[in-house]
Amino acid sequence: MKKLNKVSKIAIGSTLAILLANAIGLNYSISAGIITLLTIQDTKKETIFISLKRLVAFIFASILALLLFPNFGFTTIPFGIFLFLFVGGCSIVKLQDGIAMNSVLATHYILSESISISMITNEALLLFIGAGIGTLINLFMPSNVKQIKEVQVRIEADLRKILFRMAYFLRESDKSEYKDRCFTPLKEDINLGATYAYTNMNNTLFQESEYFIRYMEMRKHQLQILAEIYDKIISLRSVPKQVIPISQFIESIANSLAESNNAKGLLLLEQKLEEEYRQSSLPITREEFEDRAVLYMILKDFKMFLLIKEQFADTLTKDQIQKYWS
Repeated sequence: MKKLNKVSKIAIGSTLAILLANAIGLNYSISAGIITLLTIQDTKKETIFISLKRLVAFIFASILALLLFPNFGFTTIPFGIFLFLFVGGCSIVKLQDGIAMNSVLATHYILSESISISMITNEALLLFIGAGIGTLINLFMPSNVKQIKEVQVRIEADLRKILFRMAYFLRESDKSEYKDRCFTPLKEDINLGATYAYTNMNNTLFQESEYFIRYMEMRKHQLQILAEIYDKIISLRSVPKQVIPISQFIESIANSLAESNNAKGLLLLEQKLEEEYRQSSLPITREEFEDRAVLYMILKDFKMFLLIKEQFADTLTKDQIQKYWS
């Protein structure tokens, strides 16, 4: 659908550009359609940025043409010198997107053997019509916020599944069935969500658009923490009595997990649990000592998991909270 949408824009936009160029009597009017084709990109910001770069490149090309062609003739060798200077200059100042299009416009001076004010105006209008229509038609870019929201719902469902499995296998002495494949859907959904979020940012010109990117980065960081917790869980060789409250705590995180939960209540619960852990009787055997040390590290990892969400929530503005959490 996305490719069909872009192809349709190119076909319609190029046709309109050629018709408009013909209507006002421009020479080489078909070039306006080619410029429209080259202007339409995948995002609004990319389209506008490239159009501006091509405008700067056009000014550079026009100055070079004025200096070379009237003095050295409208022949192949002056055109070769023009290309050498123009391509080299554009490469140095990172205007490569304007090279092909403006080189074609420069050939019009050679073909007409003229670089008069009317010819420069003709080429400027071709650029203005082609790039203008390409930019305008690309402003009608459908929003993908609905897709991002759908991915967010899946991400939070993935997280709950992972957390409930952690709580379950933490209580089980046999962890042979506990595999890390449960992380795969979450990784895929976060990567897809990040792609959608960056596309949304590049299609948003005047509104705040970083929220979804920061959300995906937050969940990605939490995923890294969960992967570390998984490694600790499968390293346990026994089931100390401290497992039960920690397992219940993990289930509490899963049950209350939501985009709008700032994690502050859960952090207070973790603090209380940590204090109870410190006050419990000391381990007797070496195995119990090692497993309880791992459990304590798991508890601290979950604290970091929650702090990541708290920090994300605390840095949101009131407008962002109202817009995305209401």
